[in-house]
Amino acid sequence: MKRVFVFDIDGTLTPSRQRMTDEFTEFFLPFCKKHSVYLVTGSDYAKVLEQVPKRVLILVKGVFTCAGNQYYENGTLLHGKQVTFPKELYSFLEEKITHTEYHTKTGNHIEVRPSLLNFSTVGRNCTQEQREEYCHWDLGSGERKELRDEVKQRFPELDCTIGGEISIDIYPMGHDKSQAITFIRDRHGISPISFFGDKLHHGGNDFPVYSVLNTKDRRRYAIPLDIVVPVKEWKETMKKLKNI
Repeated sequence: MKRVFVFDIDGTLTPSRQRMTDEFTEFFLPFCKKHSVYLVTGSDYAKVLEQVPKRVLILVKGVFTCAGNQYYENGTLLHGKQVTFPKELYSFLEEKITHTEYHTKTGNHIEVRPSLLNFSTVGRNCTQEQREEYCHWDLGSGERKELRDEVKQRFPELDCTIGGEISIDIYPMGHDKSQAITFIRDRHGISPISFFGDKLHHGGNDFPVYSVLNTKDRRRYAIPLDIVVPVKEWKETMKKLKNI
């Protein structure tokens, strides 16, 4: 059985919201030629193109975007889901923008993607410096964790996870990255899977993949040797892949 490798993108293969480095690209290209590789991200495909070189994208088997709600092969959308979110959610998020204790607001706070809503109090128009400043502040204040918990409490039909450095992802229950594993299982059968991610903690947007690979999914399919690999940055990913 040939092992399948599945990678989160942001913070796992690339610096957060930045392009894949030349060093990692040159290492990753022969890896993708040798192995079956899939990418899964909370971002949309336009952001994937900003971060991952096309010569890498043409070598991977497929790319799951918007937390697994859209699937691309060779740049072509093969299937996707669309969801309409309740008006009350938008009102709730607008209120959070108004009352956040964080001092900087840069715009583009609510970004609607297919089957997913991405929310940031600092805003996605922030510079890299502003991104890092908010990330540091959030580590101390726990704002995103509180937002996630409140969304889940107020809107029980929705799920919410922490992704990247500045935002949370909101989507219907079950519309998460674990969808990628279901697809891969259908295509590759009982081939063991290795998943690399930087948000594997409870509430992180890689946690649903961790859950299915380590509990029910493994027992149901009797899959041998599934591996979940936690990483903190692309350099750690490269180091661990070199040991394979």
